[in-house]
Amino acid sequence: MSQPPYPPVPPPDPQQPGGFPGQQPPQYGQQPPPPPQYGQQPPQQPPYGQQPPQQPQYGQAPPPPPPGGPQYGDAGAYPGAPDPYGAPGDTGKIDVGTAFSWAFGKFKNNVGAMILPGLAVFLLGAALIAVGFSAAALFGTTETTTDEYGFTYTETSLGVGGSILFGLVYLVFILGLLYIQASIISGAVRVANGEPVTAKSFLTPIRFGPVIGTAILVGLITGIGYVLCIIPGIIAMFFLMFSVVATIDKSLSPVNAMKASFELTKSKVGDSILTLLVTYAINLVGVLVCYVGLIVAAPVAQLFLVHCWRRLTGAPIAPADPA
Repeated sequence: MSQPPYPPVPPPDPQQPGGFPGQQPPQYGQQPPPPPQYGQQPPQQPPYGQQPPQQPQYGQAPPPPPPGGPQYGDAGAYPGAPDPYGAPGDTGKIDVGTAFSWAFGKFKNNVGAMILPGLAVFLLGAALIAVGFSAAALFGTTETTTDEYGFTYTETSLGVGGSILFGLVYLVFILGLLYIQASIISGAVRVANGEPVTAKSFLTPIRFGPVIGTAILVGLITGIGYVLCIIPGIIAMFFLMFSVVATIDKSLSPVNAMKASFELTKSKVGDSILTLLVTYAINLVGVLVCYVGLIVAAPVAQLFLVHCWRRLTGAPIAPADPA
């Protein structure tokens, strides 16, 4: 007689609660486990002496992740978790509302420190005007002339001494403007880094020497472009708009900073045009308010520019201040 293809099933054991050897009875209210299907391996039991893994109870938090993994609140700890400082490499589109809100919020919460550069510009301008009148009074000569129609008018010339004095003061004024502009951009970079803002933050420039070199080169190239039918100057101004920021933020030489600005604006034309227009619009509003508005507009515009620069380059940005 041939052997059966499968081993015979033992008869039920009346002494076992489950009816079969090694089978545990189901608990009250618990469904009995289904029998294994043909060809299916039975569930693996833990080795002898090892406790099975504990399942979290209802309402209990899951076990913490293994060491080295992302913690709660870290960027990437869960799908879609935002990085408050901006993930490096995140070069998304410019959001004008977000950038302006970030810039104005930073200014509003640190207004005492950020208005100092604007006040310094205002004082420089007042000093330049005062020196001009003083030079005219000390070295100027006035001539009264009557034209053929009988109208009398006066002409005042500074003379050699007055022209030299006014030229020297004007040179100091330009250097002062460059110093203050570098200080404002440096302060905006410090704010984007998340550093605490003090009066020194917006009065102490970073890498002032290279910034002067960059500003001079950008001014020469832009000026030559304006001489060549204006349009080349506008194009140069656009492609070099981030040069001074790159000099400070990336510690680049003037030439490399201009190259970085050119490459960025070339690859992000639409966002760069938007950044340039809004930056100039903020400054224009300050100019229209009798120039006094520049005390507010100048730092806000540079904060906006630095935010857009960081966004386009994928560099981290400090979170916005609470409203």
